[in-house]
Amino acid sequence: MKTTFLTFAIRLTPILAQAGGGTTLTQGTSSALGIVMLIGFLFGTICVISGGFAIRRGDTDSGKLSIVGGLIIAGAPVIVKALFVAFGIGTSTVDVGTFQ
Repeated sequence: MKTTFLTFAIRLTPILAQAGGGTTLTQGTSSALGIVMLIGFLFGTICVISGGFAIRRGDTDSGKLSIVGGLIIAGAPVIVKALFVAFGIGTSTVDVGTFQ
């Protein structure tokens, strides 16, 4: 049993070594949210393009819904930032631009 725990601890040590890179929780959260924003933007762009192809095929209802949904998904960080500024919480973790 002791050798199993020791082997597990040795395998876990490199993973734990990556965690102490001097980053704060805010910096880690900002990086994670940046990745989520990038994935959302790409997915939203794909939805808009597929909506255009659906309209081209003749399925206008599905195409319009896909375009609107894609715009909301791709623009979600800007929408949330605008709401933060509107309610007086302008210092969010991820900065997507300035609103006045």
